Amino acid sequence: MRVESVEGPIDAEAIVAGIKAGGDGAVCVFDGIVRDNTRGRATLYLDYEAYREMALEQMQGLAGEAAARFGVREVALVHRLGRLTVGETSVLIAVASAHRGAAFDACRWLIDTLKKTVPIWKKETFADGAVWADGEPFPEEIGLRGRLG
Repeated sequence: MRVESVEGPIDAEAIVAGIKAGGDGAVCVFDGIVRDNTRGRATLYLDYEAYREMALEQMQGLAGEAAARFGVREVALVHRLGRLTVGETSVLIAVASAHRGAAFDACRWLIDTLKKTVPIWKKETFADGAVWADGEPFPEEIGLRGRLG
């Protein structure tokens, strides 16, 4: 498992190449990028902060849980901290598995659970002000399956 928080650009190609193996039938990748707007407000940049030690510990736990829950072979989970501009990758999740369904399911569960549970915070700076973001609502159909509450 590759679990990291980094302060520079995330090299998606290298990460994906690093988890592929001969027995894999699929690698599913989620590349979360900074978009140029949020709810119609022009985004200038984002700042990510974290309780780094706890975030890494929880990310490691999520990677292991995804492997066990979905039966995938390998997980890479990398989140960037610091200031990011439009188009840059903020989080990269790559999941390798013998079968595509498990890879897709694990990848979706990982990003949704990470955003809801890991102590990483996003400040969005717009042309007309800034806010600390709450993130998007957690999809009810995925559920946290008892992780919270």
